[in-house]
Amino acid sequence: MTAKAKPARTPVDRRVTQQVRRDLLIFCGFIAAGFILSVNLDVVGLIYAWAHEYEHLQMSRLLGTIIVACVGLTLYIITRYHQHIGSLRERLDTEERARRVAMHDQLTGLPNRRHLKGVLNWLLSENEGGNRLAVTMINLDKFAEFNDAHGRPAGDEMMMHIGKVLNLRAGVDGFVARLESDEFVVLLPNQAEEELMDWLSATLTAIEAPIITGEKTVTVSATAGAAVGLVDGRDAETLLHRASLALRRAKSVNRGWFAFFKTGMDELVRQRALFESDLWTAVREDQINPHFQPLVDLRDGKVRGYEILARWTHPTRGPIPPDQFIPAAEASGAIGEMTFNLLRKACRAAVDLEGAPHLSLNVSPVQLEEDDFAQKLLKTLDELNFPAARLEVELTEAALVTDLAAARSVVHALQEKGVRVALDNFGTGHASLTQLRLLPFDKLKIDRSFVRGMTTDKEAGVMVRAIISMARSLGLTVVAEGVETEDQARALAGLGCDMAQGYYFGRATATAEARRKASSKPAATAAAPAADPAATPVTTS
Repeated sequence: MTAKAKPARTPVDRRVTQQVRRDLLIFCGFIAAGFILSVNLDVVGLIYAWAHEYEHLQMSRLLGTIIVACVGLTLYIITRYHQHIGSLRERLDTEERARRVAMHDQLTGLPNRRHLKGVLNWLLSENEGGNRLAVTMINLDKFAEFNDAHGRPAGDEMMMHIGKVLNLRAGVDGFVARLESDEFVVLLPNQAEEELMDWLSATLTAIEAPIITGEKTVTVSATAGAAVGLVDGRDAETLLHRASLALRRAKSVNRGWFAFFKTGMDELVRQRALFESDLWTAVREDQINPHFQPLVDLRDGKVRGYEILARWTHPTRGPIPPDQFIPAAEASGAIGEMTFNLLRKACRAAVDLEGAPHLSLNVSPVQLEEDDFAQKLLKTLDELNFPAARLEVELTEAALVTDLAAARSVVHALQEKGVRVALDNFGTGHASLTQLRLLPFDKLKIDRSFVRGMTTDKEAGVMVRAIISMARSLGLTVVAEGVETEDQARALAGLGCDMAQGYYFGRATATAEARRKASSKPAATAAAPAADPAATPVTTS
């Protein structure tokens, strides 16, 4: 027969026991003091003398009354003491609940940031042997979108599940806390770097395991950053900050993986924050301007449209390359406002461009995550009185991989109003024939990496031929990017490519220059301008 395990003593039980022990010690102290005093004063002799002097009185009745009164008083004291202990227990229970509320996350029951800092500082102060203490910060990827897609109850269930996973992975020596709605911290003592790498890899994999909530199977991924106590910092605030920097680094490089804090990250983050602040200022003060790169018809060499390219000249740093400020705009959330500012400027400037050419606008994958993106774009065109048929929106293959359903919704909404949609940089990402079939694109743009080598590299030439053939069979207009030589232009025209853009036809320029250069000339016979590698055009996405 198995013996019953004793229930664990709570902090309240321990404090009540301590209070009872103190009270008993005080009571016993009073008894002992009374006994010593009675001995010293010969209380018994005094009572005997008093009783002998007043023996004519009924002492037995008097003593009986005194005994009954003493017993009653004792019972009253015991009852009141029991009530006092009950009140004490109730007060301590309330204090313990309040302490738990103040120190723990209400959904998962895990310690919160306040509790974590106290434990982390204590561990660091007690670490006399100089052992490594790993501080790992884990953030769920796109958890807000998960809540929107599956509902708050499913999100809460996922949070509780991940809390259990982390507790299991941390083991008896680890400590798990929840900081924000989608952020956790795990403290791991005595972890070598290789052991920590293995732990992080296995933990991120465990988090990605699907779970069943309701009738659906759902999954999330996570990204992590790690800092090591006594190596990267000796106090809780510093270590948590540096683990956060490592997490931010991991998110910017490769979501779903992890990064360690490295010396110099503080300065990099400070520089990045200054750069993002300058970028927001430039966006809000409308300092980022559109330039126009011509899109030329290969059949007659005429300019049919222009691609809108973002250009930013910083007041002190000078021209900033788009491949620096575009990713920063996407990461900081400035990309939407910047794109619409460029569109407004470009539409107003297009009035001066001969032949009412169409404009081509690049859209970031980040913008496709906005539910009302298509409506905002169409409203902007209406406000500017710019015909929707003169606008073309370019989506990259990355946008399809990020959220194919969102891309499909945007494409249909825009095409219904006459806006054309192109698939940009084809051949460099993950687009498939299935995606081309599911999304009714109007145009396909061959990436410059294929065009650059098509006249010298047999494999590149075969790829270009195959892409053109496939696009034409799907009824898509084909545009070649990065055309720099007459040979490339002739070869593309011979393969049946419809349009092209690149330095051979003109660099991206401001409105007045674009208007002057929009002359008609045969694409295959015009002299090719010298290529300028430092000015490689980068689009707004």
